[in-house]
Amino acid sequence: MTLRNAFVPLALAASLSLIASGPADAVRGKHRKPTRPATAAPAAAPTTTTAPAKPAPAPEADMAEQERARINEKQSAAAKAQVDQNAANKAAFEAAEKSRAETIAAQQAAAAKAKADYETAVAKSKADYDAAKTKWEADVAACKAGDRKHCAPPAPKRHK
Repeated sequence: MTLRNAFVPLALAASLSLIASGPADAVRGKHRKPTRPATAAPAAAPTTTTAPAKPAPAPEADMAEQERARINEKQSAAAKAQVDQNAANKAAFEAAEKSRAETIAAQQAAAAKAKADYETAVAKSKADYDAAKTKWEADVAACKAGDRKHCAPPAPKRHK
């Protein structure tokens, strides 16, 4: 017999005497159902050295214990479902954040490549322009110096 079971008859006797003698709300609180007052005196503890027999649980106490167990199981299942949903939500959020970061990185890489391609095209265009201008200036200088092969052909005459 456990220590807890040894005190059950004493605790039962004490609670029954309080219920019978005091106001019900002071003992139980307002949220519980009132219990029936004890009609018989509690059984005296045996005086022999053998362990006292475990009293049979009252049907009401057994049903209350079953109800408590059922409610606890229901609450436990609801809490586990909530924890599982929170874990799933966190995993989905982290996956979305990773996807977003990858999309941003890809967009930034594409923008950097487009900018580099544009700057390369601008530099090539400027280099082509500078080369053409330098050749033209050399041809103009040669033409003015008398080298006619560097002169531009005469413009066609317009007919009016």
